[in-house]
Amino acid sequence: MGRLDNRVAVVTGSARGLGAGIARALANDGAVVVCADMIDAAPTAESLPASPDGRSAAAIRLDVTDSTAVDAAFADIAREYGSLDILANNAGVAQPIADVIDTPDEVVDRVFAVNVKGMIACSRAGGRIMREQRRGRIINTASQTGRHAWPGWGVYSASKFAVVGITQVLALELAQYGVTVNCVCPGTMVTDMMYTGFGESAASMGRDRDELVREKAESIPLGRMGTAEDMGAMVAFIASDDAQFTTGAAFNLTGGEMVFF
Repeated sequence: MGRLDNRVAVVTGSARGLGAGIARALANDGAVVVCADMIDAAPTAESLPASPDGRSAAAIRLDVTDSTAVDAAFADIAREYGSLDILANNAGVAQPIADVIDTPDEVVDRVFAVNVKGMIACSRAGGRIMREQRRGRIINTASQTGRHAWPGWGVYSASKFAVVGITQVLALELAQYGVTVNCVCPGTMVTDMMYTGFGESAASMGRDRDELVREKAESIPLGRMGTAEDMGAMVAFIASDDAQFTTGAAFNLTGGEMVFF
């Protein structure tokens, strides 16, 4: 028996990286998972076990910045599966490393369109379904940069500060309907985004990227970077009844890096 047996979950940005880790953890805990992404998430869905009642994971193409498409997709999911129990808002984009005063409008617009507007669109569509059900879990992917200033990542950081703030507001608004809303703040995680960022830093410093990665891992109090499995385990816990009295929280997932409340 899993903690999430036969619950219906949607995970955005689940074709790879942290999103794929979330999808695996939810499915391994018994959920039937719909993997949503702009790119092909079928390989992730095909790798997941069926739920105990025999329903297989599925993959859909979804641009979270298109609120009309989001509304239609979530309505289809609720109609096909009969409910929507868990929404993991993980879709997100980074930014080229740059000071805020050197960051162009197109980067600001893209980062906020995906990380903030997209999260709101999905939370709005999923939250309406959960309000009618009078139950549900919304779990947003924020960042440690959404709780602590991070030079060079100002626009991305601002978008994740927004995720933390909107999580708190949604938690208060939806509590009366039995819906909890929380977010996870990952630290330095082993993802393509991490390697891209370290590659940019290494190039600007004239250093080797892998050397910088090793130094960063060694600087984290627990001695390593986080993984997709770490992220999935945290989200599965928050989605379960073990966390039923927790809402409006921002969970650190940093290995002790930049400890904060």
